[in-house]
Amino acid sequence: MTVGSENRLLAALGYPVWVVALVVVVTDLRKDPFLRYHGWQALFGIAWFVLWVGLTVAGAVLSFVPFVGFLFSFLTGTLMFLAWAILSVVYAVRAYQGQRFEIPVVAGLCRRYMLSHV
Repeated sequence: MTVGSENRLLAALGYPVWVVALVVVVTDLRKDPFLRYHGWQALFGIAWFVLWVGLTVAGAVLSFVPFVGFLFSFLTGTLMFLAWAILSVVYAVRAYQGQRFEIPVVAGLCRRYMLSHV
């Protein structure tokens, strides 16, 4: 089955731009299996953001400890953002190429929601 370039573009944009993934999973675009699969999987970015916010708050609390606070804030702020940015680009490129791949841990959770929200 070949995937149209418009669907590949929407699937790819869903990884760095979560709004696109959200639109895919709540509108009629979810009827396309390729878009539905990547739309649900791309929503991992929202979970990543929530985790990042939580760790940033923990870093703010730890900032009162001289070196530990700075180190924790750097690791959560900078490194997590860089990891998210790199992974989003890699996943977007793979989706644009028409590949169907699984993000570890995320794919299993998404599969459950994909099937129940058709």
